[in-house]
Amino acid sequence: MKQYEIMNIYKLELGEEGAKELSSKVQENIDSNGGKVTASNFWGKRKFAYEMNKQREGFYEVINFEIDPSKLKKFESKLKLMNGVFRYLITAQS
Repeated sequence: MKQYEIMNIYKLELGEEGAKELSSKVQENIDSNGGKVTASNFWGKRKFAYEMNKQREGFYEVINFEIDPSKLKKFESKLKLMNGVFRYLITAQS
C-alpha cells in the first residue's frame, strides 16, 4: 500500500456539522476501498486566497491515508460524486 494525503474543501452551505459528516463519508470511502486512514485534521472554516465559483470560504480538512494504488481511481471516482465536496487534491507521500 502507498501513502497519500488528500486536502478537501467542503461547501460552506453544509455548515460545520454537515462538513464533518461528509468527512466521515470520505473516510468510509477510503476504508471501503481497502485503505486505512492514518491521520485526519479538520481545519474548520477558512477564507480562500481568491474567489472560486462565487465562493470565498469553505471548510478545510487534511486526511493522510494508505491505499493500494490500483484502487485510488475507484476512490477518486466516488469522491467526485459526493455532493458537498467543493475541491480536493490528492498527493502521494514519499
